[in-house]
Amino acid sequence: MLGLRRAGTLVVRPVGPFDLGRLARLHRRCFSEPWSRADLAHLLALPGGFGLIARIYEGGLGGLDGLRGVGFAIARVTRDESELLSLGVAPPWRGRRIGAALLLAAMERARAAGAGLMFLEVAVDNHAAQALYKRHGFETVGLRPDYYQRADGSRIGAHTMRCELDRALVQSGGAPLGAPLSAAAGPAS
Repeated sequence: MLGLRRAGTLVVRPVGPFDLGRLARLHRRCFSEPWSRADLAHLLALPGGFGLIARIYEGGLGGLDGLRGVGFAIARVTRDESELLSLGVAPPWRGRRIGAALLLAAMERARAAGAGLMFLEVAVDNHAAQALYKRHGFETVGLRPDYYQRADGSRIGAHTMRCELDRALVQSGGAPLGAPLSAAAGPAS
């Protein structure tokens, strides 16, 4: 029997085989240079690759038709390091801590897979994302000039950021190594 969920409940879960289309649509809503379904499938198929999708329950009978995809995270783990490849929240849903829930879930999953560090690149003009990452223990460790190409053909640099997962997860209230991973976050606010 399906349980009834409360409207506004955020669920973060692993990307499954039927989520590729939804993931590609979300990526397209979040970025001017979106990755294709094939690109996403390739990244998720890499050794250590994983994806997370955030969905919000908006109502509906038994939860069958009320889940809306609102964000995603794509990462990979290689030995004792991990890389956040992409994190996005659909524009109407930004500012509701969905990005933070996805980031923490990706950090927890990477740590559970044995990673001690997580790296990422973020555009130098994406101040909201930089603030999110800093709040969760990331520090800037480098600059990559002309890293991203924009839809108009211009290029922009990226900051390389890094965090120590154990320390960052404890400070952020996430689960340290060995703690069970949660599949759902609380209500979005």
